[in-house]
Amino acid sequence: MNSPARKILKKRTQELGNISNQSDLHRFRKDLLKKLEMKTVIKENHERAIEEMRFNFTTSFNSKCSNLFASVGADMLTVYDDNHFGDHVALVCQFKNTENLKAKTKGGPLYCLSWVDAKRSEHEQGDALIAVAGEDMVVSIVSVSESAVVQILRGGHAKAPITGLATNKNLSDIVVSLSEEEQKICMWSLKENRVIAEIINIGIGCKTMTFLEDGSLVCGFKTGSIGKRFTNFISLVSSVVANNDTTTTTATTYPKKMSSVDASKDSKCYATVNFGFGQASAKSKSIGIDCIQSFEGDIEEGEDNKKKKQKKTTTDNNNNNNTKKKKEDSIINAPKRRQILVAKSASSEVSVVDFSDGFDQAKIETTFRVEDAKSNAPAPTSKTNGKRTVSFGLSHDGAFLACGNGTRDGIVYVYDLNAKKNGNDGLSDDAAQPSSPLLAAKLLPHERHSGTMLDVIRSCAIAKDCRHVLGTTDANDGTNRAGIVFRYEIIPEQPKEYEPKSEGGEKEEAIEAVVEDKEN
Repeated sequence: MNSPARKILKKRTQELGNISNQSDLHRFRKDLLKKLEMKTVIKENHERAIEEMRFNFTTSFNSKCSNLFASVGADMLTVYDDNHFGDHVALVCQFKNTENLKAKTKGGPLYCLSWVDAKRSEHEQGDALIAVAGEDMVVSIVSVSESAVVQILRGGHAKAPITGLATNKNLSDIVVSLSEEEQKICMWSLKENRVIAEIINIGIGCKTMTFLEDGSLVCGFKTGSIGKRFTNFISLVSSVVANNDTTTTTATTYPKKMSSVDASKDSKCYATVNFGFGQASAKSKSIGIDCIQSFEGDIEEGEDNKKKKQKKTTTDNNNNNNTKKKKEDSIINAPKRRQILVAKSASSEVSVVDFSDGFDQAKIETTFRVEDAKSNAPAPTSKTNGKRTVSFGLSHDGAFLACGNGTRDGIVYVYDLNAKKNGNDGLSDDAAQPSSPLLAAKLLPHERHSGTMLDVIRSCAIAKDCRHVLGTTDANDGTNRAGIVFRYEIIPEQPKEYEPKSEGGEKEEAIEAVVEDKEN
């Protein structure tokens, strides 16, 4: 670590030292997002749209790799360091998916990526692993440390490209792949290097999926606004969940025979998930689901809700012995488990479904339309992969969402999913029905990229500390407009010593002083 990076780290540590609870941390991050401006433009060395972009939010090595983000476009996977020298961006590694005769892979365009937990890695300095897939119908596991493919998963898909990948940070041995054209989902075991379960005939136009820690899959389709939750994978990870050992599945022994389910014949293998699309606006007509993501984690409750619990436990029990008091304290201070699904439609509607109490009691927390979104969503312009028109980025704690609105305004909209327009901070159990989330930030494009440079925001990502937001466009015309990543940052104030001299007397005095020095 060099001196500038050390100074930046020290300053940020001091800033966080003044924060005492989750509510203050949330407000601090929200203030950071408001200060972001478009500063850095990254042009990748291909002329196709960037299909997907994600930060590494896996739990490997105590989240020391959360500074990494990756993108896939054309036949390239590119990995970046988002905190190079403290606050800059730098290239870490690049993988080109070319034909490999030795590995028997055809190569070709990559359509999707997903970070894989690297607990199983034996690299002495630690590692970060990424799963990528696309036209060649295999899943390649790429090591960032070695800049090479370290594992290939093949045999699950044989008729059509893989258009989606999903992992769960609490189930490190499993990767799930999706083929929209083949209408097939495969669950892979990294340890056993094979497909352990599959679902066929899942339905036409499956565009996106998210993998939950109980082993279920929630899928979205371009032909409707209702999702499907496939539950037949749950039994394969039930032993892990039952033992509360959700950190790894390496100890699990899977059945030798692959499990196969035909969703068109077995309707019991899935249940529908209603996202409530069409309720955000009377004029809105949802035309399918573009992207689904999930958040499952413990969060600290707001002070108001803690006081309510404290008052309730004091009222219910007047016995002040130590045992009861410890039990009350544990109830009051216990973290709240939050489990949500966030979905976005092709017409730029967003829905948040809370399933913290189970899917039987799942409820729609909020639905809203992105600002200035049009009722008729534009057709996807990407020639390589039309599986999503506009996707979004979800922060690591599920509190903020970044996305475009489906138009060619080139603006990234960041919403605070906790703060609602009725004033509820989202961290307390207020019974009032919330309206739509507040717009935390509206990130405008740089003036040099206005006019003909503006395109639909295709993919977004939010850094873990909320100091950076990334956005890519849907440009795919083979020109310099394609393959660009926009990085929104906090631009520091200009130091006084670098401010230009004012016109007039001060400028003349400076010139005279220089002349005198030369004469002497």
